[in-house]
Amino acid sequence: MAANLVASLFVFPLLQCIAAGLRITEVEVPRYLMVGQKATLRCQLALEGEVLYSLKWWKDGKQFYQYIPLNKPPAVVFTVPGITINPARSGLHEVELLDVQSSSTGNYRCEVVAEGPTFNTHVMSANMTIVDTTDTKPRVTGLEASYRDGETISLNCTSLRSRPPSTLTWSNNGQKIAKEHLVSYPSATSEDDPTTTTLGLVLTAHASLFTDGTLDLRCSATVHAYEWSTDVSLHLDNVTYSQPHHLPTLQQTDAATTYMSPCVLTLFLSLLTLCLCRRT
Repeated sequence: MAANLVASLFVFPLLQCIAAGLRITEVEVPRYLMVGQKATLRCQLALEGEVLYSLKWWKDGKQFYQYIPLNKPPAVVFTVPGITINPARSGLHEVELLDVQSSSTGNYRCEVVAEGPTFNTHVMSANMTIVDTTDTKPRVTGLEASYRDGETISLNCTSLRSRPPSTLTWSNNGQKIAKEHLVSYPSATSEDDPTTTTLGLVLTAHASLFTDGTLDLRCSATVHAYEWSTDVSLHLDNVTYSQPHHLPTLQQTDAATTYMSPCVLTLFLSLLTLCLCRRT
């Protein structure tokens, strides 16, 4: 019991000392950005009676910015791949990055150090991911002009060259289509190269799927917080086909009934000539 009491008496002032020292209260780093955008990094401090000696920013363990209030000039920029600093918008509390690229993705750490004799040091970090896609909307292929009842509907949705790879979904009226109707295709995923992904859809055309003869589908490509979608409308062929019309059967004539033999013809002409002679 006495030992626990002594430990408590020792730890409590130590915690008070740590809490009262220089510390970072918040680090603000954009979670997701598109290639080419700007990023503002913020490091909020609480001096707690101490004097700041330096503030430093690191990306994946490499220092790219330093601010020492007593130095002239106080700010120093270091070369790190994926980092382009805007000096006009950078200071003690924030740093602005210009034209972020895929190489800007990483872990960003703010480090503050107090003046002596304490030289208290505190760090806090956050991650930033840069989304790189050259095709803002997914492409839908395989669409027919119309479908008949019972026919197979086979469509493909493709998201081109995205880093990180996009996640594709098919939906109808806001409801995701069940997995048994989807066809997944393998895609070569590379950490350095953008990836193309494709998701197929196979349905059987039935009147129950179509509203007023139309089926509206949406393919969505999602990369973290960003989403792009393409809408397509399918049409059901509702033409009613009548029974086939049969042409009337042509009456066949017997060649024997229409053929007059030479003998009969000669006899007929002889009688006709005799009748004419008697009249004259």
